[in-house]
Amino acid sequence: MAQTIDERIIEIETEIRKTPYHKGTEHHIGKLKARIAKLKEEKFQKGVKGGRGGGGGYAVAKTGDASIVFVGPPSVGKSTLLNQLTNAQSKVGAYDFTTQEVIPGMMDYKGAKLQIFDVPGIIEGAAKGRGRGKEVLSVARSSNLIVIVVDVKTPNLIPLLKKELYENGIRLDEEKPKIEILKKTEGGIKVNATTKLTLAYETIKELAAEFRLPNAEIIVKENISMDRLIDVFMANRVYLPYLVVVNKIDLGIPKDFKHDDNTVFISAQNKENLEELKARIWKELDLIRVYLKKDEKIDYQSPFILKKGKTLNDLLQGLFIVDKERYTYAKINGPGAKFAGQEVSLTFTPQDETVVQFQ
Repeated sequence: MAQTIDERIIEIETEIRKTPYHKGTEHHIGKLKARIAKLKEEKFQKGVKGGRGGGGGYAVAKTGDASIVFVGPPSVGKSTLLNQLTNAQSKVGAYDFTTQEVIPGMMDYKGAKLQIFDVPGIIEGAAKGRGRGKEVLSVARSSNLIVIVVDVKTPNLIPLLKKELYENGIRLDEEKPKIEILKKTEGGIKVNATTKLTLAYETIKELAAEFRLPNAEIIVKENISMDRLIDVFMANRVYLPYLVVVNKIDLGIPKDFKHDDNTVFISAQNKENLEELKARIWKELDLIRVYLKKDEKIDYQSPFILKKGKTLNDLLQGLFIVDKERYTYAKINGPGAKFAGQEVSLTFTPQDETVVQFQ
């Protein structure tokens, strides 16, 4: 009788545990980990095709300047929080699974339109399909910020939720691996590194072969771990910022509640610390406001929202104007300007609240 995917994964995981890790076995363990990653992806794809698809509230239309997803177990107050922050009307109840579909709401903040999604509560095994977990996690993958919501009674669920997100290819607060893969038509695999590597070059080559990459130049720019290298070869990981929101602080916060700098304590019911939460969401999204000046008038009411680090050319390309090519530079005022009316090229990087007039 043929093995199921789960049985094959368990078998490989057992072999990894039994294999001592050293330079001589590194390439073998790497191959085993790569096979597990591919098996998990195969299982996920089968679940998506065999599931209920995008219906029932899961065909989500994204609008606004950024999207945020509330991820958490049932009955921790996600719906109440959504209703307090936005114009949404998500059902609220004191029992599990009140929310049965994705409920969108729009939060206005600093002139930006931030779309927030309340999704059904995640339970253990969500990445494997339990509780419509795959559909929920697919919405999370497409967002700009993950907000893990728990309450003062469920801090133990934070690691579980992070694990479910990790199993679905969501990497929280991780930078994308600094590695470049240049595919070739011949010549085999060549590995070049700009820093000292712990992984053997041969291990990297064998992992590339495991992912059917026969000819390529692989340029490694960090001391990459095996797991992060596999993430690169899988080519379907997403790297997102996150916050942890602990709700219902009106019930009291346990003295032994462990938390990090990504944690915000609130009471959605009592509207406590909601302004702090809004400010943290804005900070994690890493957005800036740029004001456009036209005919000597500055539009302070409708700022253009831009990702920090983007250039004036990125801003120009996002504007609904004709003959964009006629604009070759800009005059700027406010933050980022050395003096009023400074002329800058379109490669200039604006700051929050820079005033821009294209010329």
